[in-house]
Amino acid sequence: MASRKSKRVSFDNSSKIVEITEENESEFSESVTISKDEFDPDSMDIDLTTGKKRRNIGQSSEKSSSSGGGDSKEEFTVPLLTTSWALVPYHLLLLLFNIVVDGTIMEDVREGVQKAFYGLSVLSLIFAVLVNEAVKGEKTKNARSDGPTNFEFFYVALSFPLSIMLSVPVYLTFLLFGAPAGRLNALTFYLASHVSVIAFYPLLNVYKFTDKNAKKIWWKLLTFQVANWKFNQVYCTAIGTLVGCWLGVLPIPLDWDRDWQDWPITVLFGAYAGGFLGGLASYAYGCYVYSKMKSRIS
Repeated sequence: MASRKSKRVSFDNSSKIVEITEENESEFSESVTISKDEFDPDSMDIDLTTGKKRRNIGQSSEKSSSSGGGDSKEEFTVPLLTTSWALVPYHLLLLLFNIVVDGTIMEDVREGVQKAFYGLSVLSLIFAVLVNEAVKGEKTKNARSDGPTNFEFFYVALSFPLSIMLSVPVYLTFLLFGAPAGRLNALTFYLASHVSVIAFYPLLNVYKFTDKNAKKIWWKLLTFQVANWKFNQVYCTAIGTLVGCWLGVLPIPLDWDRDWQDWPITVLFGAYAGGFLGGLASYAYGCYVYSKMKSRIS
């Protein structure tokens, strides 16, 4: 029987790659099944971007401590959720469509922005409950969920005004980047409120400030030190929101003299579209990598 030289990938009980060896084997190969719920890019010893084996920091630290050759520590990383359709911010697309169809923002920008914020607040609260359920389901995969607890409802309600408070640093950042003040100052602050709720409210419900490592997690989130960030749907939603704001500024100075070029209509549209596309792109990328890894393993 013909033989070939190939790489054998070994898994432990949690579907984690523990060994990669090269050996001669027959053309008959054993397939390994990995379920989507157990798929976690951070727990694998293969970098999904480069396809190369990466050093297992935890194992190396155990070896060094057992041999007495150093005190290396495992590097702290931001926890990553399993790719889920429930974390895609569909409500942003619905709200953007409603703003355009309603048309109030074209007639009176201030009234339109305020009206849009009311809708954003209601749907964001519902989305936060779904996010909390997704997080709880990730932590207790084998347990049956009985729905949100009183504490979870309380946290969802408490984190919403906190996300609005974060609109103050967002507003100051807009001013530093040249956003108009003066008579348009109120509109700039309304824009900051929208962006803060879209970008930070889901993050506050995934990475709670009541968690043990909340300080470390938020430091890495705010300084863009998130490993495998392309798989992090809520983080990509926040990044997409900021990128959408930046792209939304581009049509304003053009000499077209259109109503939709008034501040901050295009920036607001960019924030909603960018947030939705960021979360959707992360979900699609996670599904693509999972299917690709599954086909390679089998």
